[in-house]
Amino acid sequence: MATITRYDPIRSVSSLHDEVERAFRQAVGASSDAAPAGAFSPALDVEEDEHGFTLHVELPGVAPDAVEVSLEENVLTIAGERAFYGDRSTDGFRRIERHFGRFHRSVRLPDRVDGDQVAATYRDGMLTITVPKAEDAKPRRITVQAG
Repeated sequence: MATITRYDPIRSVSSLHDEVERAFRQAVGASSDAAPAGAFSPALDVEEDEHGFTLHVELPGVAPDAVEVSLEENVLTIAGERAFYGDRSTDGFRRIERHFGRFHRSVRLPDRVDGDQVAATYRDGMLTITVPKAEDAKPRRITVQAG
């Protein structure tokens, strides 16, 4: 039996925008032997189930205490900094493809999330953030009474 999927034009446009932006950044970065100075944007995945949202953010080489997570007006923001090999300088490097410096990502979540129960864990370069849905946003089963 085929599954019916609701068409969400906003999600499609947002996803397309993210892909175009990522492709543009890769194309610009690929034209230079050195990583661009300044901010970069770590890759992330957003997963949703009936209980809430889980965000998986790739942050290899970033210390957990260098990451800040905040939720304000249903916008979840991940910010921090990846340091360049400690106190070493770029002298002697022939190629630098990894991005260093400040990073910042923001994701707008639906209105009905429980901001007081947000949790973040960091393991093996992966930041996992769980944002539960508010009780009134969770699906409920309604029993149909026979008439």
